[in-house]
Amino acid sequence: MAIPNRDGEQSCFGLLCPHCNGSVIAPHCSKYVSEEQVRHFWSCEDCGHQIESVVDLRVIVSNLSKCITTDRASLVG
Repeated sequence: MAIPNRDGEQSCFGLLCPHCNGSVIAPHCSKYVSEEQVRHFWSCEDCGHQIESVVDLRVIVSNLSKCITTDRASLVG
């Protein structure tokens, strides 16, 4: 997912702060909650707003698997 920065350029990294719309590039820490879940803790440098996000690794593996299957199919066909 690409997010626009203040200059209107697109970036594949980070997220936009829901409080001030500033670019938040990387989490300040991450915690493995389980084998399937990672929790990221973000902090906006512009306004100090704290953001928490959760990544379900099962979804990422599933999507990656679909991409690999699609790529192989296009190579064979």
